[in-house]
Amino acid sequence: MNEFRRFMAVWLSVVVAVSVFTVVGISFFRSGNRDVMTANHFSVVWKGFKPTYSNAFPDYYIGINNLKDKSLRMYIQLKIENYENVSLYFMIDKYIEPLAGWFAGPQYFGLVTITDPIKTFTYSNLNRTKPAAIPEGSLHESVELVVKAYYDAGYTEFYSQANFTVNFHFIDVTSAAWTRLEYYNFDDGTPQGWSANVHSYTYYRSWPCSITVYGYYYYPSKTIDLIGNYTEGYLVAAAYMYPTYLAIYLDGTLSFSSDISYGTVAWYQIAIPLPLNKATNVLLNGVSYLDDIYVLAKP
Repeated sequence: MNEFRRFMAVWLSVVVAVSVFTVVGISFFRSGNRDVMTANHFSVVWKGFKPTYSNAFPDYYIGINNLKDKSLRMYIQLKIENYENVSLYFMIDKYIEPLAGWFAGPQYFGLVTITDPIKTFTYSNLNRTKPAAIPEGSLHESVELVVKAYYDAGYTEFYSQANFTVNFHFIDVTSAAWTRLEYYNFDDGTPQGWSANVHSYTYYRSWPCSITVYGYYYYPSKTIDLIGNYTEGYLVAAAYMYPTYLAIYLDGTLSFSSDISYGTVAWYQIAIPLPLNKATNVLLNGVSYLDDIYVLAKP
């Protein structure tokens, strides 16, 4: 059985966007011959797998099963807007010491000028040891990060900072805590209710086959019923990605959109939370082959 080459995390919030730090009360103190501002004066926006922005902290959902690596590297994309009257150097680091199993280290992004004030960066110096198992089915942890601005390239003359929280949700599909509502492996030679119309005996996550959709403008979709007294619900699936960007539609609305390329054409693991107490149509745009799909819920 092939291993997943990488993991993919997708996040969901009720509103479809991510957050901007707002200007708060300003106070000054002297640093050499410069006034240093302790308020969050520049704008920092983080981008997860959403097509737009909201005031919610980003949430990433990661299925831990069958991942190739023991240390999971996280990728947090940020957009920095520097509308101050001076060009600044930016870096990101941990705000407080993370929980056991995590490592968060500094990463230096360089200069954001006032003539070219908007830059997008990917913070990748963030790792967690993969949990061996999660008896409760899901594990929810947060990491506190901070973006700092400096006057100089040596990052010694501090200007200002903005801290934020990133939430991670790890899912163990083998846990007995889950009610497994559906499992699709397509081994019976049918699409098992998915819109896909072709079986592939060449590309599959588990032998002997997967499903795909014939036609360039069509992608796998299915209505998932999660009506019941549940507190959590997820879809975890193996997907062969080509092209290497994913867009997930829930009931026809674009709800997840990757802004970082996966890099290689390979099998990836998708994990997304599902809306509770309703039936939702899930369409996976950008997926070439689909296999081993779990629909999980917890009362």
